[in-house]
Amino acid sequence: MKIFFVTDIHGSNLCYRKFLNALKIYGVDVGILLGDLTGKMLIPLVERAGGGWETTFMGRNIVLETQEELDRLKKTIENVGYYWAHLTPEQFADLKADQAAQDTLFKLLMLERLREWIALAEERLGGTPFKVYMAPGNDDHFEVDEIIEGSSVIVNCNDRVVHIGEHEMATFAWTNPTPWETPREKPDEELEPMLEALIAQIENIPTSIFNFHAPPYGYALDLAPELTKDLVQAADRRVHVGSRAVARMIEKYQPLLGLHGHIHESRGVQKVRRTTIINPGSEYSEGILKGVVIILQKGKLKDYIFTSG
Repeated sequence: MKIFFVTDIHGSNLCYRKFLNALKIYGVDVGILLGDLTGKMLIPLVERAGGGWETTFMGRNIVLETQEELDRLKKTIENVGYYWAHLTPEQFADLKADQAAQDTLFKLLMLERLREWIALAEERLGGTPFKVYMAPGNDDHFEVDEIIEGSSVIVNCNDRVVHIGEHEMATFAWTNPTPWETPREKPDEELEPMLEALIAQIENIPTSIFNFHAPPYGYALDLAPELTKDLVQAADRRVHVGSRAVARMIEKYQPLLGLHGHIHESRGVQKVRRTTIINPGSEYSEGILKGVVIILQKGKLKDYIFTSG
């Protein structure tokens, strides 16, 4: 059995379409897309009194004079995982002064894109042999689960155990605390009983897959740039930021495979005694889909191949 595993595409239309296309290109049986699914930023496209639009994008002030220019920028915004909104100068001023209104609009656009993704999957995957599993990550709001549940071709595997051939896969979206106070994060001492309850549903742990968004603390998959108090990344220092609870679960139960994401910079693979843990990494903002093709045979990991494109 061949699995294609991807994580942390953060709202990128381009990466999502590449994920769907890659299932056929790589000839896999199963696709797994583990959060974070949604994007991080809203770009206002503000009408100008003399015609056209203006905005700030990627640190640049941009003036758009034609519909063609506007359409190109919209596509670029969508491909890097951001959202856009047409606003009059008055609407922009009101929105800028109202954080609650900003949050409401952002969530509306975020969920709208996810619904578009599910609709595209229905169109592309209906009638095909591919089995696709999707789950949120710590950045994703709880409404995300309901949207995935509405799909007839994608299985929401979050917080449950599903069968992938002869293997059982347990999926967990929560992470240990981050500096950004995301929707699904808790201290490790609270994560541990949640993980124990999930793992208790697995019948055959030696052949199981732990599909946990957070990587285990202290291993090669959880190294991120050290942050200052102002959340500025250090250029030359990396620190372990993964979950101690996840590490304890892997060390205690020794599943066949651990699939992780969350830390975009820590693409890699490592053995934890009999368990192989993998993080494919993420470069969603560049429109690059990072992934890994995993080959399982007779209850064992036969091979893996990292992909990028």
